[in-house]
Amino acid sequence: MLGGTMCPSFKATRDEEHSTRGRANALRLAMSGQLSKNGLLDERLHEALDLCLSCKACKSECPSNVDMAKLKGEVLQLRYDKLGVPRRDRLVRDSSKMAARFSGWAAPMVNAVQNATLLKGLIAKTTGFAKERTLPAYAKQPFYQWFKKNYEPIKPTGQNRQVVLFADTYLNFHEPNIGITATELLNACGYEVFLANVGCCQRPRISHGFLREAKKDGEETARKLDVFLQQGLPVVVCEPSCASALTDDLPDLLEDTALAQRLKNGIQMIDVFLAQEMDAGKIEGALEVTAPEIQIHGHCHQKALYGTKSMRAFLEQLTDAKVEEIPSGCCGMAGSFGYEKEHYELSEKIGEQVLFPAVRKMKDDSALVACGVSCRQQIEHFTEKKAMHWVEVVKVKH
Repeated sequence: MLGGTMCPSFKATRDEEHSTRGRANALRLAMSGQLSKNGLLDERLHEALDLCLSCKACKSECPSNVDMAKLKGEVLQLRYDKLGVPRRDRLVRDSSKMAARFSGWAAPMVNAVQNATLLKGLIAKTTGFAKERTLPAYAKQPFYQWFKKNYEPIKPTGQNRQVVLFADTYLNFHEPNIGITATELLNACGYEVFLANVGCCQRPRISHGFLREAKKDGEETARKLDVFLQQGLPVVVCEPSCASALTDDLPDLLEDTALAQRLKNGIQMIDVFLAQEMDAGKIEGALEVTAPEIQIHGHCHQKALYGTKSMRAFLEQLTDAKVEEIPSGCCGMAGSFGYEKEHYELSEKIGEQVLFPAVRKMKDDSALVACGVSCRQQIEHFTEKKAMHWVEVVKVKH
């Protein structure tokens, strides 16, 4: 219990009273220096942190701003150093490289293998992922390729009308439709768009404790982004977990404090940027919302670090339609957490607390907005309702 908020995974296991109390006790012992001689390698601490969703709610709720997600990453790095790296964790560590390799011409074949019933069982058995899950599909045309072939820069009508869109791994290699829509939206608002196809934000590695590798490759990403930042160009991000990596986690790993500060100050969620521009009267073009009612599920990092107020405000300015936020906590997916076979049932319990019942009650013509790719995957898997990124529910008014 932190700042009056119970961790969703602990709440979902409230019927397993003894187990939950044991994990909570291990966490208390870790923080008070009362662990066994194994210290941070103590198995009780590992069991406790194994249920941490890395949702960052503790950082915003705890009076002392304790960031359990970062603590978990440090402990995992220590475990890898001492005990080695399990196969499944290596796959998560290398997921961005695999996405770049498997998207494009190879995507149809890889996707077919991932969807084949017999092969799904083999994949689950050899990786430790839940057999009920289908791994994310790869795009036949990565977003950066679409951008290079199709984007025609507009001529801005005034100063400060340029913006940089960060091409994160999900947007680039899994859901390029979101990148395309975001580009078109920024164009419609009067901004010339530059694409920052500069590498991974290191979210998978940071969340899974591969901190040294995240620092090494993340610094390269940061340096490439800094070319834009030092020109005073705003960098916007569509995926909340990537934004949090770039503004909250990666800066703590960098030794260049000035660079770290420029990341924190110069990178924004796309909704925060556009809401600020709308308030300043800088938005051009006529836009409209495409659904009579919108229900929003906020991503954990989005709610903890940036809030959903900007997204709601932007949408509400464009429509008289009903825009409401589902009072849900974590969806239960939490990156790869819900894919892991030992966490699959728990991830469902977390979603069933509030989110899934609310989604099932939605009207057929209502749009469900979820900015997190993991949230969209989780919602569709358990409710068969397809959620969209918020940029997908806005279009140019003709």
